[in-house]
Amino acid sequence: MKKINELLSKRASLIEKMEGLNKNESLTDEQTREWEGYNTDVEKLTKDIERLQRMESLNKMTAETEAEERDETVESTSVRFMDWLKSAVDGKGGSTFELRADPIITTTNTGLINKQVMDGVDILTSPGEAFLREIGITFFTGLNGNLVLPYMAEDTAAFVAEDASAASANMAPGSLTLAARRVTHTQAISRETLAQTNPGIYQAILQNLVNGLWNAVANDVFDTLETDAATQISAFGGGPVTYSDLVQMEASLGGLNIGPAVYVTTPSVKAYLKKTAYLSDEGAIWQNNEVNGYPAYGVPHANTDKIYLGDFSRHAVGIWGNGVEIVVDPFSNAKKGLINLTAIMLADTGCFNPSAFAIMNDASVV
Repeated sequence: MKKINELLSKRASLIEKMEGLNKNESLTDEQTREWEGYNTDVEKLTKDIERLQRMESLNKMTAETEAEERDETVESTSVRFMDWLKSAVDGKGGSTFELRADPIITTTNTGLINKQVMDGVDILTSPGEAFLREIGITFFTGLNGNLVLPYMAEDTAAFVAEDASAASANMAPGSLTLAARRVTHTQAISRETLAQTNPGIYQAILQNLVNGLWNAVANDVFDTLETDAATQISAFGGGPVTYSDLVQMEASLGGLNIGPAVYVTTPSVKAYLKKTAYLSDEGAIWQNNEVNGYPAYGVPHANTDKIYLGDFSRHAVGIWGNGVEIVVDPFSNAKKGLINLTAIMLADTGCFNPSAFAIMNDASVV
């Protein structure tokens, strides 16, 4: 638009000069050549302006078409869920509604890139799932049966002399078994809700159900980490956490060739570290979501008074089957006019390389 305005302004200036020459009853040969030069420039500018205006019109039409397609997708899928729910409550349809687990990006628009489709229903990535992906958790989806993940102590190969045998790694292989566990919660909606026809209401119901499941999975990640990596838990300095305690955590991982490590703790510990200097008269330990150069996260999923440091790609989340299933129950709370919607997902979490972590057991802030 700015380029078009500049060309319009330039063309108007040339036309003004042409009009100034035309005020003369007759033009000299030099003035005639000058007028014709202006006219040639005006014609060229006019073509450029028309081309840019056409391009702008086409871009606008494309943007409007994409917006209409997105609206139609959201509306049609939301209406499908709404129709299923009303039919199920009336006893005319099935009692379950499945959401596919695999994310499919539906747009390249940067404002909507964080949207994913679950069985055709536009769902914003749940905060719990987004956090796990952010810290690098390894995901296994579409599982069927138990998943056995091998892990071994880290070992380094050696250069050997000519004709010499390779040194034995002397590692004791172990394994982690992920088995489907049911994670579920129920949300009650009123009969009055079914009278609503706005698809956004039903989309919000689905979003809330999905968010609750992933929050439970994110919480479980830290529970299983403390179980599977129990040997990596230490009080370090004990009491109110200090910069020295954190340095000790980092040193405990110093001999391992792990991937990028991150810190994770609770919001209260994060707040404490943001107002605690790492050395006398120096800045705070926690600055710009970093601790001593490592990315740092303060989330409610972390357990109380704990700080975790490590390579979270060595921790796994497994998802079984097709993902999320919604079950409707219009009977249990019928006398209250409530309909129960239960979300179910089969999942498990576990650490398949405990040595990639250090866990502070008593990171109190008092």
